[in-house]
Amino acid sequence: MPTLSFPTLRQAGPYFVALMLMLALVLSIVGQWRGIDASSRAARALHRVTSPVRPAAVPPAVEPLVLSETPPDRARAINAAIPFVSGKIAPARPFTFAGAPADRERALTCLASAAWYEAGDDAIGQRAVVQVVLNRLRHPAYPKTICGVVFQGSERQTGCQFTFTCDGALARAPTPSGWARARAVAEKALAGTVEKVVGTATHYHTDWVVPYWSASLDKIAAVHTHLFFRWKGWWGQPGAFSGRYAGDEVLDPRLFSLAGPAAAAPGALSAVVEAMAAQAIAAEGVTLPKNRPALEVEGISASELKGNIVRLANADGTDFGLELDAGAFPGSYAIVAYSLCKTKSACIVAGWIKPEQIPAALPVPVPALRTVSFLYRKNSQLGRDQAFWNCRQLPRDNPAQCLPGTGPAGAGG
Repeated sequence: MPTLSFPTLRQAGPYFVALMLMLALVLSIVGQWRGIDASSRAARALHRVTSPVRPAAVPPAVEPLVLSETPPDRARAINAAIPFVSGKIAPARPFTFAGAPADRERALTCLASAAWYEAGDDAIGQRAVVQVVLNRLRHPAYPKTICGVVFQGSERQTGCQFTFTCDGALARAPTPSGWARARAVAEKALAGTVEKVVGTATHYHTDWVVPYWSASLDKIAAVHTHLFFRWKGWWGQPGAFSGRYAGDEVLDPRLFSLAGPAAAAPGALSAVVEAMAAQAIAAEGVTLPKNRPALEVEGISASELKGNIVRLANADGTDFGLELDAGAFPGSYAIVAYSLCKTKSACIVAGWIKPEQIPAALPVPVPALRTVSFLYRKNSQLGRDQAFWNCRQLPRDNPAQCLPGTGPAGAGG
């Protein structure tokens, strides 16, 4: 029977040594891979535990901007004591507007107004404010139109989301050059420009005031004297900003004089006049004494009327006839009309510069519609707030704001 024999180490020579070295190398690599894999799995598990997880609850409630009664120096100290969050601030995704031309012009006007009235002529501040508006649009806690975000809560005298919408600031018009710069900032934002420094901020305030919500949010950035905040946890992270633009922008009447011609939807002007004319037919032939006293309107102060006189009002307080102050800035008529109608879901305000042209009763008879100097209509169901002027009496830079037949040839229907 043959005897099996194995080579000695010396006989195997370099082949055996090489084989052993290769085996050791493979075992080493496998061991390292297992260690790396275990470490990676542990890191992923830790990330799942520490990263914000979408809660089952509804989005956080949007609180009005209510300030504590704190002197400016003390407010700055309180704000400075709130630390900025650590880590990298994730920028918002670019926003590209996709909607009808009229909606785009209204959205642009609202966005530019937020930029100018909130940040003045400061370009960096304007970009930061505009980014906050777009962040809010995408967040499930806020409206899904740009004008809806900017004017949220503006029906209140205090506690609106952007203070310029309820503190009387809109009575002060921007300079043409300042407005052009604010529009340019808004244009770029609607075309996808992102202001990265404020990340996903949905709140901000100046450093000399202390809102009640400031300590409950993450402080993430400072732009000059403004401090920017985001929601804590998942609601402040990029994944929460999944809302989509809804369209159907409603322009606050106080901005009509700043909007371009495209803000008026085709046919909207004639629809206003036709609706009023149809409503007025039944009232023709009704007469009341011409020497009527000025009427008082509940909830409206004399200062809000800005020198105009209420001569007509229906029982429901939804239709008004005004004797207009001929010496007033024509744009102020829209502000007065807005004040008269701000709590109404449907409302009409007509005004005349010549008192003798004011009709005897409401609704406005058809003949009186031909002499009206100013016309405002609000209809919440249709999502429309519209103001128009008799441009023969009150010239406007924007022909779309002229009543039919009173503006340049072909303008206004």
